[in-house]
Amino acid sequence: MVFISIAHWFANYIEMPEIENIIGFILKIIFTILLFFITGFLVKISKKIIFKTLDKFTRERHSDTVASLLSSMAKYAIYFIILCNILVMWGVNVTSILAIGGAVSVALGLGAQDIVKDMMAGLFIITENQFGVGDIVELNGFSGTVENIGMRTTSIRNADGNVHIVPNGQINVVTNMSKGFNRAIVDICVAYGEDIDRVFSVLENELKKIMDQNLIDGIISQPKVLGINSLADSSIIIRISADSEIGENWRIERELRKFILKRFEKENIEIPFPQIVVHKREA
Repeated sequence: MVFISIAHWFANYIEMPEIENIIGFILKIIFTILLFFITGFLVKISKKIIFKTLDKFTRERHSDTVASLLSSMAKYAIYFIILCNILVMWGVNVTSILAIGGAVSVALGLGAQDIVKDMMAGLFIITENQFGVGDIVELNGFSGTVENIGMRTTSIRNADGNVHIVPNGQINVVTNMSKGFNRAIVDICVAYGEDIDRVFSVLENELKKIMDQNLIDGIISQPKVLGINSLADSSIIIRISADSEIGENWRIERELRKFILKRFEKENIEIPFPQIVVHKREA
């Protein structure tokens, strides 16, 4: 509204009608462009204020999730207020537009059911604390770290660095890998000719050594040899598990394979290559 008063002051200062109209039109364009820059500035400032305010009360990742949603709502509110000011400056009756918008919103609501569904789903994600910013999740077949939860969409970044944007209304099943602990699972292949009891003994000894000497960081409980997982074509597959800190399970799996490989080489335990038995038929 301040911009409108300034425009009228300049218009009244100059007596010539033609110049008055030209200057008024130019001032409206300048103030409209200026409002666009102010909008971007206000959106950035509001986001910083919301994150800093919530950060004072709690350090949990859930606060980042709420702050992300609130900043998204504040952004749309700022857009709406600035748009109303621009329309008023150009002589548009905002009251009548809002009245018409109330009627049009009913019609748009029928065609924008997916948008409403996405927004409602996003609200339930926050209130039920299904997952938050920083959690490692799997959504609709995409897995990665949650970077942002907005009013309509959720953004996750996978291990390759790619960002997947999933509409909240299309999230059917959530697999949250950041609740309590993760579990590292390692499958080890040994040849059929090996003494399986000796292999179990070597593995249990090596896993106990890793835990007692803290050779691998992030393991929170004694790794276990679960037993024979399957009998493959060329090998016996033995499964090992270890509870780990959140997000450390993949690194621990790689470290366990390295230690077990070195121990098998020392104990002359064979890790076989794929083998095919060929029978030659005599005439």
